[in-house]
Amino acid sequence: MDRKNGRRHGEVYTNLEVVHFLLDEVGYLSSSNLENVKILEPSAGIGFFAVEIIKRLAISAKKFKFDFLEALNKNIRLVELKLSSFDNLKEQVKNIVIELGFDNQGLKEDVFINADFLRLDFPCDFDCIVGNPPYIRHELIDRKDKEFYKTQYTTFKFRADIYILFYEKSLNLLSKRGILSFICSNRWLFNQYGRALRKKIAEEFHLYKLLNIEKTKPFDEDVIAYPCISTIAQGASGYTYFYESEAQKVELDKISFRKIQAPKDESWSNLFLDYNLNHKVLKSIPEQGFKIGIGVATGADKIFIKKETELNGIEKSRLIPILKSKTLKGHKLNWDNSYVINPFEGDELCELEQYPHLEAYFNENKAVLMKRHIAKKNAKYWYKTIDKIKLELIKTPKLLLPDLAGSKFLFIDIGKFYPHHNVYYITHKDIDCLKILACLLMSDFMKKQLAQIGIRMNGGLPRYQAQTLKKVRIPILENLSKNNIRELIKAYDTRNFDVMNAIVNRYCAQIF
Repeated sequence: MDRKNGRRHGEVYTNLEVVHFLLDEVGYLSSSNLENVKILEPSAGIGFFAVEIIKRLAISAKKFKFDFLEALNKNIRLVELKLSSFDNLKEQVKNIVIELGFDNQGLKEDVFINADFLRLDFPCDFDCIVGNPPYIRHELIDRKDKEFYKTQYTTFKFRADIYILFYEKSLNLLSKRGILSFICSNRWLFNQYGRALRKKIAEEFHLYKLLNIEKTKPFDEDVIAYPCISTIAQGASGYTYFYESEAQKVELDKISFRKIQAPKDESWSNLFLDYNLNHKVLKSIPEQGFKIGIGVATGADKIFIKKETELNGIEKSRLIPILKSKTLKGHKLNWDNSYVINPFEGDELCELEQYPHLEAYFNENKAVLMKRHIAKKNAKYWYKTIDKIKLELIKTPKLLLPDLAGSKFLFIDIGKFYPHHNVYYITHKDIDCLKILACLLMSDFMKKQLAQIGIRMNGGLPRYQAQTLKKVRIPILENLSKNNIRELIKAYDTRNFDVMNAIVNRYCAQIF
C-alpha cells in the first residue's frame, strides 16, 4: 500500500545526522579496525545507512591496511524487501564503491538480500545491527503473515506493529559482544503490545541508551512517528543512559544523559520519571485505597446502546444510563440521554421471556448478535455483552477519565451512570478523596508523569489508561494538611484550575 510520495506505509527514510549517530552507537567507527566486524541493516531502504557504512569501512581499510572489498563482501549484509528500493540500494552501493576508488565488479551479490527479513535464516551472528525498521500497523499486516509471525515470534502480542518483530529477530542475531541501535516509533515503550519486547530486553539484554525524541524531526519527511533511539547490547544489564527532549531540534552530539538503573522487567516507568518512585511521601493510586476500572464493552454498541427515543418500549428495569467519553468535555457533564441495555440479572443472563419487549428487540437483532465472537464461542450467550454489567457500580461514586476525549476537567459521577468502555473510572469509599485525586491528576505535577510514562495523543495530551494510572505515584493523601485538603476540595467544586495547581505544586515543592 503506497502513500502519496510513492512510498509504502512504514517506509520512512532517516536523515544523515541520525545515521551517523546510530553507527557511532554500535561502535562502527572508521577510526576502529573494521576488518572482521559483521554489520547488518535489516531494512536498508534505498541506502542511507549502507553508503555511510561503506565509507567508514573504506577509511578503516586504509588505516589498518586490510582488503576493503573482501571485508565488505564478507561482513556487510543489507536486506530490503521492496524491489524498487532494493534496486536503488544496489545502485547506490555500486556508485559509492566506484567513488571510493574501487572496482565494483568485485562486489558480491551476497551483500544484498531482497527478501522479507522476518522470514530469513542467517548463518551467522552480527556484531552491529542498525537501522530504521518499517512501521506497519497490526491491521495492515497481511493475514497469512500474521499467522506465520505468531508461530515464530514471542513478541507478536496484542496489536503489535511490525517493527516489534524487527527488534526481536535482530536482537536474536547479535553476537556475544553485539550491539543494536534502532530509530523507530516510541509507542512500544508505553503500549501493551510492547510489553513482551520490553520484558525480553530487560531480562536478556542491556538497554544501554534510550533517547525519546518524539518532538524532533529525524526523518527526511514530516511524519507522525513519535521517534526514539534505542541502543541495546548483549551482556548483563547495568545502567541506562536516558534522554528526553521537548525541543523540535536536538543536536545528538551534545546531549546530556541521565544515568539510571536499567529496567528489570516489562515496566520501564523509572526511565521516564524524574521522581524517586520509592520516596516515602509517594504511593501509587491503588496503594491508597482507590480501585481503577474501565467501562462496559458490549461488542455491538449500535444494538446495546440507544438514545431514550430509540428504546421501543424496552422494560425500564433493563435500561441503565451510560456515559460516553464525548459527554465528558468542557466544564459540565453533558449526558446525551443514552442507555445501555442490560442483559444480566445479577451474575447471570436474564430470562428473556420475562421481558417480552426486550426479547422482541433482541430477536430482531439476533442475526447481528450471533456474528460476534462471544456468541460463536457459546451460542446460548448470544445476547450477552462482552463485559458483565455490575449494578453496584452505578450507585458507586467514581472519578471518570475519558481515554481519548482530551478533557481538561475530570468529572465525578456521584452514582447515577454506568461508564462506557472508552471511559476509565476510579472508585473510593470517600468522595472527597476522589475530588483530591482529581485535583492531583489535573495538576502539572501529575500531567508530567502521565505524559512521560503514558501514551500521548497528537497535541501532547496524555491518555488516561489503567496501565498508566497504576504506575504513576501521587502524594500520600493522609499526609496532606487539613488546610490543603479543604482548599483542594473547594478548588475542585469551583473548577478553579489555578488554585488546584498552585496547591499541588506548592506541596510537591516542599517534599522534593
